[in-house]
Amino acid sequence: MLPRRSSRRVGSFTAEVENGAPLPPPNPTTNLQGDEVKPLSGKPYCLMILSKTNLSPRYAMGPSTSIKLKLPSTMVRTVLTYKGKSWDMVYNGHRKGWKLFAAKGWKKFAVDNCLKIGDACILELMESRNKKIIFNVQILRGDIPSKFLENDTMGQTAEMAIVID
Repeated sequence: MLPRRSSRRVGSFTAEVENGAPLPPPNPTTNLQGDEVKPLSGKPYCLMILSKTNLSPRYAMGPSTSIKLKLPSTMVRTVLTYKGKSWDMVYNGHRKGWKLFAAKGWKKFAVDNCLKIGDACILELMESRNKKIIFNVQILRGDIPSKFLENDTMGQTAEMAIVID
């Protein structure tokens, strides 16, 4: 005996169903992975794709140049917030050249959130004052294939660029 076929409308799509089994209603969160991406609020932000330098062993991280122009040029208490939790650290805005978060605070954030090379952090500047800076953070998981991570020189220069077709 041939299976019974019927067409059912789900959202704006029509699906062929065998044996008339009911389809579950569409759920927009079904395809979300562990990290929820939220719309930005319109405040200044920067996108940082994490490299080996941002993670073990140095844990050197700081906001991009466009955001640095909006930050105080002093050593300032900084708070990164992500998924309802917060991490305290210091922004070293008084330094010439590299203006980074203090390694200890950034390392705690990176380890607590299992950050890896290739992940991206969106830092949205919520508050910037001489006594306190607050960033809301979103994490986008990169999951770079391991064959690209095994060779330290890949992606370091234009000649060794990683090309993904």
